[in-house]
Amino acid sequence: MSSAPVAPLVVVLTLSAVLLTSGVAKLRDARATQDAFVALRVPSVVPAGPSAAALPWVEIVLAILLLASPAAVAWLPAAAVLLLMLAYTALIARALRFDEPVSCSCFGSIGHHEVGPQTLGRNVLLSVLAALVLWYVLDDGSAPEAFGALGAAGWWALLATAAAVAVALLIAAPASRGSATSPSGADVELLDYERQPIPYGVLTRLNGKSSTLAEIASTQARFLFFLNTHCASCQRIAAQLDGWADRLDPAVGILAVYFDENVAEHAGHRKDLATWEPELNVQRVLGITSNPSAVLLGADGLLAGGPVRGEDNILELVETVFAELEGAEAPIEQ
Repeated sequence: MSSAPVAPLVVVLTLSAVLLTSGVAKLRDARATQDAFVALRVPSVVPAGPSAAALPWVEIVLAILLLASPAAVAWLPAAAVLLLMLAYTALIARALRFDEPVSCSCFGSIGHHEVGPQTLGRNVLLSVLAALVLWYVLDDGSAPEAFGALGAAGWWALLATAAAVAVALLIAAPASRGSATSPSGADVELLDYERQPIPYGVLTRLNGKSSTLAEIASTQARFLFFLNTHCASCQRIAAQLDGWADRLDPAVGILAVYFDENVAEHAGHRKDLATWEPELNVQRVLGITSNPSAVLLGADGLLAGGPVRGEDNILELVETVFAELEGAEAPIEQ
């Protein structure tokens, strides 16, 4: 392999770029990294707090060592990267067997957070690349030596590869779209909200009674919070529901929506706030793909806010509703 250094260099550079990007993204959103430990149900033998704090630095250091280690010791970071990628792959494969859908900020605040077969495929591919790098360094190869062996043609090949990757990323990157009803949009000002009819969906309470969304909102506006019990940000939202319910009553009612009855039964808030949705029918009709998410149903049969996705956007929407209600209750000065 050392006689043709371009190919192994591309693999080493790819892994290093992934590790560096992942590490920096995790540093920029430390809370999301710790939340990922909860979402993936990392075994308790791995302490979530210290591990989440150390993981970004581990990835960054490994990225640097892959590029800088001489042949004599290059196998150490290569083996560590392979073990790390195999651990990530095992956690994702395990998460795909969970009853509840899983959202994981594996790359901090960037990338897709929903765990699915595509996530597993990505991690398997990264594990294969890590194995190729380990094979290369065990054959007395290293990134510094490969860089030194590059001729003009090799540098042009690397440049062409980097350009092709950049173009592919630019083409594949989704365009930013701002919309009042966008789940990821942070603009939740109710006065500017383009209202739509409440779609058909069914929720079931713990007493067994099922109601459509329109029926639920027929007597008062309803705030629906879509939660997952193995999601740290969902847990933080759930911990505030009782207080929000008291503060919003009687103008707005609150309901927490879970994916099945057993999960709703054991939620950590008032039982009368718990509901569940057969086959995620409400999330599907609202286009909700991850939790936590929230939507406000108006008592007039129209959506009054959201859906919004993510803890920060939910808190912003809740605060907007509080402000609207307090403004409506304030006496008019003469």
